[in-house]
Amino acid sequence: MIGNDLFSIGGVTLSMHGLGMVVAFLLAMWLSVRLAKKQGFNPDLVYDFMTYAMIGGVLGARLWYVLLNIGYYGQNPAKIFAVWQGGLAIQGGILGGILVGFWFAKKRKISAWEFADLLAPGLILGMAIGRIGDFLAGGEYGIVSETFGFVYQQPGTETYIANGPVPLIPTVLYEAVLDLMIMWFLLAFKSKKMYVGFRFLWMLILYSIVRFLTEFIRGDSILIFFDLRSAQVTSVVTIIIAVAIIIRRNKQISMKIS
Repeated sequence: MIGNDLFSIGGVTLSMHGLGMVVAFLLAMWLSVRLAKKQGFNPDLVYDFMTYAMIGGVLGARLWYVLLNIGYYGQNPAKIFAVWQGGLAIQGGILGGILVGFWFAKKRKISAWEFADLLAPGLILGMAIGRIGDFLAGGEYGIVSETFGFVYQQPGTETYIANGPVPLIPTVLYEAVLDLMIMWFLLAFKSKKMYVGFRFLWMLILYSIVRFLTEFIRGDSILIFFDLRSAQVTSVVTIIIAVAIIIRRNKQISMKIS
């Protein structure tokens, strides 16, 4: 049932959200290992990286969330480390994972861009599954809509507390479906002109476009710049950086060919 805790062991409770994160992590690792075998990478690299990525991703996601809610955490600093109470920002998690990825590639002396391309489909798959987990946990809610919404929230969940029993658009489910479409594109698209880093950079661009658009139908977003949400500002910055890198890499490749 949406929003319900699954079970408790020794005072530790496994929630729907926690289960979603675990399943997302395992499926992302499964797909990445499968692609590693196909592309000639040592699968052990993926297993080793995932351990670091989980730590870097959680730290990045938590730090990003705290910065976006600095007013609350400034008054309640002891709660900054209470990750089990919720509060992770996926875009911060991506940034944390990227930083760890470049560090890992340098440490293992492998191409950072090739490794990023390998991991991109698994990363977007994990984000899609994570969004489904968010929905089942009763959080990350959309706006009220009699036409496109329905009542899915359970008493006691974040969504119910904020809105009550009203029809809401399941925004995170839309995002999950679009994320899966991005994954399909990354796996299906093949071109002789596709350079190293292509899949990863386009994953960032396409995900940022999806996030920018779905934020318009989110009901729990944080406004920070005129009428733009924090996630939209981050998405725009991400797109600009990714496009700039693509242009730069295209020029480098053209110079090598000529």
